[in-house]
Amino acid sequence: MAAMTEKEVEAAGKLWAELAKERAQLDAECTVDEVEQESAWFQEAMSSVLDATAEKIRICARSKRWWNADIKERRRTVGRERRIRLHSEDAAQAKAELQNPSGVPRE
Repeated sequence: MAAMTEKEVEAAGKLWAELAKERAQLDAECTVDEVEQESAWFQEAMSSVLDATAEKIRICARSKRWWNADIKERRRTVGRERRIRLHSEDAAQAKAELQNPSGVPRE
């Protein structure tokens, strides 16, 4: 919704008002089933309102990344640690093979 224009937000508000006025308001004496039904309706109604009013965004290879510099740095760190661990496991396996060329496990 943050990317919606003021005109789109206004249109969504009008559409929501039309949908919501048809629904009965929940009160303090409502049951769990009524709350669950209202929750499901709310989710479906919001999806339909946003689908009808918000601009469709297509993701492609040149789409702007959603992460910021902090997330970018953390991804870089995770990738570096993953490569280090992979290479250390490969090195340990190669060392074990060199120490035991027959492939028979030692007891």
